[in-house]
Amino acid sequence: MAAEHAPSAPDRGQAPPSVAAAVARLGSEVGDALANRLAPLAVEPREFRLLRALAGAEGASQRALGTTLGIHPNRMVSLVDDLEGRGLVRRKSHPSDRRAHALTLTAKGTRLLDKASAAANSVETDLCAGLQPAERDRLLALLSRLRSADAEAPAAQPGVSS
Repeated sequence: MAAEHAPSAPDRGQAPPSVAAAVARLGSEVGDALANRLAPLAVEPREFRLLRALAGAEGASQRALGTTLGIHPNRMVSLVDDLEGRGLVRRKSHPSDRRAHALTLTAKGTRLLDKASAAANSVETDLCAGLQPAERDRLLALLSRLRSADAEAPAAQPGVSS
């Protein structure tokens, strides 16, 4: 009789829908599509993100851009070194902090960014082809809310499960 009251084992046949899993999968697929569209331009998605952020914050410090993009300072130095070596960005002394570098796009960087933006826009067009404009706007708003909620959550400590 006691066995009748024992909790039943979870149904392993069908997992319940998971927002985290769906977003992770979609992010991976979109990231792959973006990488494939950027490959002919010899630019990686992380480089595109930096060029795009720099276009909106011309003259920003290397550290500030790295912080905004969530790029570790050591990785940011390497990334900027590569872009500078390819003639896409230029480092200058920061006007208000002589220890910092201000970044600017070169003309070559701007031309590449224009081409890369067109490639990225084609990925988004394909992704959103089945959505009405109002649905796309709603999706962006919901994703922004999720991102904001994530930013407000306390950071997990390494090795500690929540």
